[in-house]
Amino acid sequence: MKLTVKTAALGAVLAATAVLAGPGTASADDPMGSCMVGRVCLYDGHYNTGDLLQLDAVDNRNIGAAWNDRAGSLWNRTDRFVCVWTDENFRGHYWGIGPGKTQELLFEYDNAVTSIEVHYGEGCGG
Repeated sequence: MKLTVKTAALGAVLAATAVLAGPGTASADDPMGSCMVGRVCLYDGHYNTGDLLQLDAVDNRNIGAAWNDRAGSLWNRTDRFVCVWTDENFRGHYWGIGPGKTQELLFEYDNAVTSIEVHYGEGCGG
């Protein structure tokens, strides 16, 4: 009888764990889990960590004072090509990120993004 009670208790614990850790659950170990499909997500840290800004898949001539020159990484969760620009109105230096790709914003792009261009097809051309 004792074995049956222990087995039942263990089964209940395992079942509860399976529910809590089911597929698609975002956790602190998966910071990218909060970026919604169809959005361009900017993170103020590297490797998609830190504060997050989610943008619709449209051109942004200026991402705003709160995020200007702040992004350290990006996740393009759109089906379009994304170009990040160092200056407003799609000017300055640019870096292209393909659909579904994540990108570390390094060197002259780290904390330097001001505008974002989103379009079908490759290439940047503001």
